[in-house]
Order: sequence, then C-alpha cells, then structure tokens
Amino acid sequence: MIQDAVQARLNEDKTLPINIWAERGISAIIPSVQQRMQQIRGTLIQGFQAAIANDQSEAIIANLDGIADELRGFAFEGVGMGLTQRDLVAPTQHNRVESFIAATGTAYEHFVYVGVGLMLGKTPLPLEPCISQLNPDRVWLVIDGYGFQHGLSHWQKYLDQLAIPENLSGYAVRVFDQGMGRSIWFVDGTDATHISKTIAAFPPSRQADLWGGIGFVCTYSGGAERATLEALKIAAGAYQFALIQGSAFAAKSRQKIGSYSPHTQLACEVLWGMEAARVAENPHNQVTPDPEVWQHYRSHLVM
Repeated sequence: MIQDAVQARLNEDKTLPINIWAERGISAIIPSVQQRMQQIRGTLIQGFQAAIANDQSEAIIANLDGIADELRGFAFEGVGMGLTQRDLVAPTQHNRVESFIAATGTAYEHFVYVGVGLMLGKTPLPLEPCISQLNPDRVWLVIDGYGFQHGLSHWQKYLDQLAIPENLSGYAVRVFDQGMGRSIWFVDGTDATHISKTIAAFPPSRQADLWGGIGFVCTYSGGAERATLEALKIAAGAYQFALIQGSAFAAKSRQKIGSYSPHTQLACEVLWGMEAARVAENPHNQVTPDPEVWQHYRSHLVM
C-alpha cells in the first residue's frame, strides 16, 4: 500500500544531520552552533508532535503556546510536516494543512507550507499529486521546503553529486536550490569554508540561488558567530548580492511575525551594515535585478 511505503520511509529518515559532519570532513563544531541546531530541531519536533497528536487547530496552537516567539516559526514548520504526514498515511476528504490555515489564519502560514515540503521530501511519492490540493499561490514555499529536505536527508546525491529532481523544471529548480542552500548551512555545520566549497562545485547557473538560501538561513535561523558571517560575505564573491538578498527576506519574515532574534540582528549588521528593521524595509526587498529571484517569498511577505 502507498501508506505503508510512506510510513516506512518516514521511519527511516532523519530530521537534522547531527551526525554527518565528520563524514564531510568537518572536525570541530562550535558548541554554540550545536546548541542552536539542537534548539531548532527540538522546536520543530514539538510542532510535529503537536500535529500528530491532534489535527484540531485549537489543540495544535495550544500545544505551541510555551514556545518562545523567535522559535515559533520552526514549530509551525513541524506542524506542516505533521499534518502532511497524517494526510499521506490516513487521507480524508479535506486537506488538513489547508483546514489548519483556514481555521487559524496564522501569520506563520508560510512556515507551515515549507513544512509540507519538508515532509514531501521524505517520501517516495511523486510531488504533483501531493500538492494538487494546496493553495497554488503557496506551492513555491512547498518546493522550497522540498529542496531543503533533499539537501538535508539526501546530501550525498543532491549536494555531492549535484542532482536535480526529475519532476522539477524552470523556476521550480531555482526555488528548490534556494531551499537546498538553506540545508547547506546545517549539513556543513555553519562552516564558511565548507559552505563555499560545497556551493562552488555547482554550475555557476545554480550558485546564486544556493547563496540566497544561505543568506536567508544564516539570518533567520542563526547560530554563527560574527567572524563566520564576515567570512561568508567575502566567500560569496560575485554572488554577494544573492547572499544579502536572502538575508533581507529573512529580516522581512521576522518583521511579519514581529520577532527579531539576536541572530537576525547580528546577521543584518554584518551583511547589510544596518539593524534588522531597516533591512526589512529596504527597497531591495521588493526590487531585484531578476524578477524571479525569491518570487515565492516576496509574493507572501511583501504586501
């Protein structure tokens, strides 16, 4: 049965690459980085478990009440994952993700859709049938999460062998790469040298989107020290605009949910030379040299 195949894959998979750094030649991870990644992982799992335990919107939200504001986005990614798993394993006539969004009207809805992509990236199912019941305006966010999960769980194939899913083409590949760029932050342990080497192995046509993903995640998720952020800005080279553009959208995302974390403030200070609130209002958040760059985030966050 399809549900059995999905459940078997989910049981095998991992959420974050806590144990793969040595395989990638990263010998030492700063304790604060490990702590931040464990914090993010724990929050995501809390949201996932809340959605698995009960798909009633009020009950899910109640289970997230104790989470700090700056971490709540990760919890809602977990909610998207959990509701999607329930739809895959025990489908009903209504889509649980869309029902949750309709009932809560949450400012975190873009995180929920990214969480859908995280879960779909774990399954052996074709992407198109799984997203056909979702709001078409939010599908790009799903593909972003899909890219993140592929880089996270299947890094040998997608980061080392530079693969692209056969079911994606056009702008969807760019969105996939932006999501996969975020995964590199975790897979390479926020190490600027390893991150730049990983991205440099890709064709030039893909590198800008990968750097954009790095800009978003280092600003939103954080975990790096100032020296690492400074090294990233230098390492991005010709793709520095993509790096800071991703950072700007992270600041805008933080503005929308009303929570600027210290990680966001530090990244904006290093990458932009200004505080996060000013970066979020920067005109470069709305106008870029390429109208497709970060189209999926801009359509939701800049209104």
